[in-house]
Amino acid sequence: MMKGLAIYLVVMGHVIAMGVREIDHTFLFKAIGCVHMPLFFFISGWFSFRTDKVTIDLRLPSLWKRFLQLMVPLAVVPTLWVWYFPHSGIESPLDGNLADLWCDPMKKGFWFTLCLFEISLLFTAVFPLLKRWKGVWADVGISAVVWVALCAADYATGPDSRAANILGMGKLASFWLPFMAGFIASRHREGFLKATASGTWVTVAIAVAVPTLYFCCYPWEFEWLTNALPGVKYLVAGLLHISLAVIAIAVVRPWSERAFSPDATRFTATVAGVWTLLGRKSLAIYLLHYFFLFPMGICRETLLGFNVGFVPMTVFSFVTAGCIIGIVLIADALISKSPLLALLLTGDVPKSLVAPRKAAA
Repeated sequence: MMKGLAIYLVVMGHVIAMGVREIDHTFLFKAIGCVHMPLFFFISGWFSFRTDKVTIDLRLPSLWKRFLQLMVPLAVVPTLWVWYFPHSGIESPLDGNLADLWCDPMKKGFWFTLCLFEISLLFTAVFPLLKRWKGVWADVGISAVVWVALCAADYATGPDSRAANILGMGKLASFWLPFMAGFIASRHREGFLKATASGTWVTVAIAVAVPTLYFCCYPWEFEWLTNALPGVKYLVAGLLHISLAVIAIAVVRPWSERAFSPDATRFTATVAGVWTLLGRKSLAIYLLHYFFLFPMGICRETLLGFNVGFVPMTVFSFVTAGCIIGIVLIADALISKSPLLALLLTGDVPKSLVAPRKAAA
């Protein structure tokens, strides 16, 4: 359900940024941009905690499956998008230059797949340490050491480094922490879920999230601080991402428990089922929704007439995103008829490609 909510926010943000333009300076757009991806990485880290059914030992997720899910579509979909973009009519800083695709740190919008796979590689590298030391503070210490190293590497290379842009160092430094926070929370879930059910912890998380969200939305207002202490921006972003995870779990967990209980009304269960479906299809939605964004300049003057208020912008982007996601789900249903296309375009891995690995294990 959290993945469903997060991917909906992704599409809402792109409706504002690419469909309307000149309104992507609004607080709603900036807040969405600071919220949805940390949740995705937290959830990815949560599901990266796996144990062997017999020995109960920590088990490494399949890196081969991650490669097929993330890197195969990355080799295909962005190329199609760059080719298609000049014909989309969308007013955006993007362009149709294939030569710049891989040097662009944002990968023309598809940076998430590369970043998550690179994080999976790092996770695989530190996995032996995580398996050996099982305490929560050992997990935190290992995660923190890697995070500090990534932040230092990102700061040292700077924004103009070609190698850093190809690898997406800035994204790695930003999202390693929420990924590992998800892993640690899942590994020690009893304590974490107890904390998210505590009013005190949630209050602290909200108190941390509000100022850090403001900082991340409007970083230019704090240049005096980041110039004096460059590490502050990494620390603030990390605090925001962890506090958002606590708040999200505190909200979604009781909601899901009510929605999927035997006493739930049909309406409540249906609504929860829709968000769950979007969560299961989140990668396909992420990869395909760009092709169904369309220019909505005709709406710009109307929205500006509302002084780009939070409520009208939310309603407009929510409704439009729902239409786009509906079209994407139809396209995904058609693509899924071909296992090859499903792998290339949506990261849906055929069982035949992962079964041999499982058998060997």
